[in-house]
Amino acid sequence: MLPDKQVYKMKVLKEQFRIKSYETDIHACMKPYSFMLNAQEMANRHADFLGFGYNDLQTKGIIWVLSRVRVVFNRIPKWNEDVSMETWHKGNDRLFGIRDFRMDTLSGESLAVATSSWLIIGSASRRIQRIDQYLGEDSPGVNKVDAIATPAAKLVSPAQMTFVRKRRVEFSDIDINNHTNNAKYIEWAFDCIDQQVSSSMEVKEFTVNFNSESRIGEEIDMYMSDSGTVAFIEGKREETSVFQTEIIYNRK
Repeated sequence: MLPDKQVYKMKVLKEQFRIKSYETDIHACMKPYSFMLNAQEMANRHADFLGFGYNDLQTKGIIWVLSRVRVVFNRIPKWNEDVSMETWHKGNDRLFGIRDFRMDTLSGESLAVATSSWLIIGSASRRIQRIDQYLGEDSPGVNKVDAIATPAAKLVSPAQMTFVRKRRVEFSDIDINNHTNNAKYIEWAFDCIDQQVSSSMEVKEFTVNFNSESRIGEEIDMYMSDSGTVAFIEGKREETSVFQTEIIYNRK
């Protein structure tokens, strides 16, 4: 564990970067998938600074997994725009570790806010572990500031959903934890939306629940419901829900 003084200085991890061309869509706007990639990398890096990162947990036979996330866009940044992104650990909520994010322009305009809920599971057993055994609420690294006050919600799928496609988990989907990377599910979800809709949609916010791990070679059935302003996509392995996402959007 890092010394308390050093941990206290790292309550908030802040980075500046430029939106890259490969992070954007046909309108040169940052993809939700790209936001998720940046968020998870910053979360990993900050957890390392606070003494409970990937390597720290591996020595105890446990790992972090993302369980839920909600991202709200005030304005989606564009290609070549310089942005500032911050993240901090808000403490524990029952089984979850709560981490928030904020993305602004360099002049201070709010671009996006996000909140995420993380679980600790056994590396071998894949069973959920009690987070308070590893992280205490009195840690000097806890920063009780809200980007979004309420934790990401548990989603309930609509009663009527239509089968869209089958998605096989490929080698390129797998991350260091030997399962599908969380950001990939966002990419899969947007690929389910009709191209005419997706090419003219402005994403306002999205929420994702990561319900079950998926692994290379597995086939995931994708179901969707779309009201014209809300798209709900669920990926299932037979009867097991792998992930759910609710995307709220406007048409340009």
